[in-house]
Amino acid sequence: MSLATGAASFITGLGLLRHRGVRRFVWAPMAVSAIVVVPLLLYGYRQAGALAAWALDALPSWLDWLVMVLWPIVALLAIVVASWLFGLLAALVASPWLGLLAAQAERIEFGDAVEVNEGFGALIVNAGRRELQKLGYHLPRLAALLLLPLLPVVNLVAPLLWLVFGAWLLALQFVDYAAENRGLSFAATRALLAEHRAAALGFGALAAFALAVPLAALVVVPAAVCGGAVLWRRLEPSAGGARGGVPPRMKEPSAGGARGGLQANAPSSAGAAP
Repeated sequence: MSLATGAASFITGLGLLRHRGVRRFVWAPMAVSAIVVVPLLLYGYRQAGALAAWALDALPSWLDWLVMVLWPIVALLAIVVASWLFGLLAALVASPWLGLLAAQAERIEFGDAVEVNEGFGALIVNAGRRELQKLGYHLPRLAALLLLPLLPVVNLVAPLLWLVFGAWLLALQFVDYAAENRGLSFAATRALLAEHRAAALGFGALAAFALAVPLAALVVVPAAVCGGAVLWRRLEPSAGGARGGVPPRMKEPSAGGARGGLQANAPSSAGAAP
């Protein structure tokens, strides 16, 4: 799979937001993002310029002539990095709703999906446990990346490395909801995307640049969840059902359920989900 496959999946997810059956699952994560993430995102934009100035000040004196060339590039990359960090935060705080959204996106795009039958309390517990696993993967690597600007010469390419790794993290974050709905582990998501790294980076890079648009996180996060579900189905040969069978807490919807839409005990704030 190519970079274009991943980018096309994100664009498909963005288009799915216009579908009436998907929009009712979008309001809750958008509201959470607006309350929790947007203020932090605005602060991050203000700090991006200071970060870029600090990175350029670290240049040796004999490279002062590069400042005018590198300033717009470093400033842009700093904004992108700040944006995907807050995009990840938006996904973390809205995670109880995002599995439902991923399942509905699959149903609309492919005509079938596993059915999530959990109460809101169980959704919060399971989503929280999964997000802790992701943080255990993300945080040590993010810490290592934050040290790169301290290394001479390497600091020149640090923003680019942040962007590449940010694309990888965003792909892991948003593709994982479809796998989680089927009871598959986070390790299984990593293995699948490692086999199709180009598609994962294409998806994550487009999501990162979309998040760089001011306040776009409100729309990009649900679009990326939908697009991640689409990408997972395109990459996973057995995507119509879970590997080794459907876990007990999930089952394939009946024909009647497919006509009636996703049946789930979603929170009432999710646009009166059925």
